[in-house]
Amino acid sequence: MKKTTLFCFLILFAAVTGLKAQLLTPSSFIAGSQQDIDYLANGYLSPFARSLGVGINNGWYYTAKPHKLGRFDIMATVSVISIPTEDETFTISNSDLNSLVLANSNISQAETPTAFGSEDDGPALKAEGDITNISQFNAPGGVGFSYMPVPMLNASVGLVKNTNVHLRYLPTMGIPGVDDGEINMFGIGVTHDILQWIPGADKIPLDVSLFFGYTGLSYEQALNDDDQKMDIDVNGYTFRALVSKKFLFVTVYGGAGFNSGTTNIRLLGTYSYDNGIQEVTYEDPVDLTVDDAGGFVGNLGVRLKFLWVMAVTADYTFGTYNAFTSGLGVSIDF
Repeated sequence: MKKTTLFCFLILFAAVTGLKAQLLTPSSFIAGSQQDIDYLANGYLSPFARSLGVGINNGWYYTAKPHKLGRFDIMATVSVISIPTEDETFTISNSDLNSLVLANSNISQAETPTAFGSEDDGPALKAEGDITNISQFNAPGGVGFSYMPVPMLNASVGLVKNTNVHLRYLPTMGIPGVDDGEINMFGIGVTHDILQWIPGADKIPLDVSLFFGYTGLSYEQALNDDDQKMDIDVNGYTFRALVSKKFLFVTVYGGAGFNSGTTNIRLLGTYSYDNGIQEVTYEDPVDLTVDDAGGFVGNLGVRLKFLWVMAVTADYTFGTYNAFTSGLGVSIDF
């Protein structure tokens, strides 16, 4: 089962991150001044960065009741992040550009897809003052859908004092279907039962715990030329209060708290652009950090046990970006 879930994780990540990587070609938005590059990259990639920051904070828990000492679970989950309509496009405005302008001189601003927008190309841009249009190019289209699946592999084990330790780990490895791509991940979390410290709380017919988790994910992929590559580093933190109630083989659970997430996307290497007068060369032109994936977060879910040890989970998370998370695995907690 471990090999199967690992392969599913890699395939899902390849299907999403690999697809977006193909959109990040130098001719898409490596043009104009550094101010122009930063402006276009931020508008296009910010929703993608935010969705990763949100996604890695999901899928940590399926109950508020910690395992007994030595009991454990191993779960594979997929959190599907829903991208709001307003993040499917962003506005390119001449007033925010430095050495580029919209090629259509009759307009001063235009809507263009983000990474999650339409597959159609965005408006044409060119170097300011280029009357020959040699420098003209189109802003890139998106992937054509507004959701982001983020798969995870999780394991947790019960320790003393009604405490669980949760682990996420993926060694550096290649990804099926993505040439010259590597990924690695590490995460650690703790669930602790707080009712045990409150006199008389053992009569409360619910399980209540506190949870804290950290996840770090790194992804690297070569682009068109030998020295061009994309690096993505994601760090996510979440703190939540958990509550659950078990009914025979069904557990209803929920959590509420705060997320914090930072995603750094870099395009490294040497790139060039013809501005109509000369060819301009750029070194490591994109270094974008998005850290607004934080804020209040809550989720409601259900876990179903069958065949005594198998478990299926499903929950809905509401926060910066809403998400649906499902999981399948083994839970030894009797």
